[in-house]
Amino acid sequence: MRQLAKIAHATGHSFSVFSLSLGDWLDPEVDPSYRAAMLDTVEACPNLTWLLLTHRPHLARKLLPRAWINGLPVNVWPGVTVDHPLHGYRWEQLRSVWGGTGRAWVSAEPLAASLASVDLSDAAVTIYGGASNTNDPSWEFDPAWVQEAVDRYGGNRVFFKQFGDFRDGRKIGKNAAGRDIQGRIYDHTPWPRHREMLTNIAAMGLSADPNVSE
Repeated sequence: MRQLAKIAHATGHSFSVFSLSLGDWLDPEVDPSYRAAMLDTVEACPNLTWLLLTHRPHLARKLLPRAWINGLPVNVWPGVTVDHPLHGYRWEQLRSVWGGTGRAWVSAEPLAASLASVDLSDAAVTIYGGASNTNDPSWEFDPAWVQEAVDRYGGNRVFFKQFGDFRDGRKIGKNAAGRDIQGRIYDHTPWPRHREMLTNIAAMGLSADPNVSE
C-alpha cells in the first residue's frame, strides 16, 4: 500500500482504496491492534483516497480515536451499507458522525427493496447493485429503484454497479445482465477512478505496478 501511495504522489493523482470487501473496519470483535494499524496506514498514505465501508456506524464513537470523529482525515470517505429500507437507520447513524464532511456515502448492494422511504439527500453518492452468486429469483433487481433515486437526487448522485445474476425474469449471470437502464449508464463517483489514473500514469511513463518502486 505504501508503494501505491508513492505512485499516487509521483503522478499527482490519488488511487481509490476500498476497505473492506470481506470485513468491517468497525467490527468490535476485531483485535484493536489491527484497527489501529489500519488507521496508521490510512494516515500515512494521504495521497490515496480511502473508501471505508461499515455495517456498524453506531460504533464509530466507541472504537475510533477522537481525532477521527472530530476531524476525519480528508482522504477518507466513510460509507455505510443500506441494503433494505429497514436499515435506513444506519445512514442516520453515519450522518450523525460524519454527515458534515460532504464525503459520507451509501452502498445499497445487494439491494432487496426500494429505498424511496429513506432520505439519502445528503449522501455524496449512493451505489446501487443487485445480487450475484444466487439462484433465488426474488433477488432480481428492479431498475425502478435506481430511477426513483435519479428522479429525486439527480443522476450525478447515483452509481449503478450491476443488475446481478437476474434480469427480465431470467438468470443470465451478472456479466450478461449488465448495468444499463433503458440504455443509460449511471456511473458517477465523487472520488478518483482507477481507469483514469492508469491512463495518466501511462502518459507520464510511470509504472502502475505497486510492487515497483519509483
